[in-house]
Amino acid sequence: MEGILEMVRAVAVFYLLEQIVLYLLPGRSYEKYVRFYLGLLLVLLLLRPVFEIAGLAEQLDAEALVEQLEQEVEENR
Repeated sequence: MEGILEMVRAVAVFYLLEQIVLYLLPGRSYEKYVRFYLGLLLVLLLLRPVFEIAGLAEQLDAEALVEQLEQEVEENR
């Protein structure tokens, strides 16, 4: 039950942040692109419990960390 409550809380916070981002856009020309990107993030947010059950969450986090470190190394060259 606590997992469901935490997921609902995360979606609510995500929705609030989405509305803030959409409000701060300078024009309507980029709105569809921002909505698309935020939709993808929402899908990942909703799939996170499935990833945790399957044991993929740690693997995804590790791969993201490795990619971030590789980008930092390239920037410092």
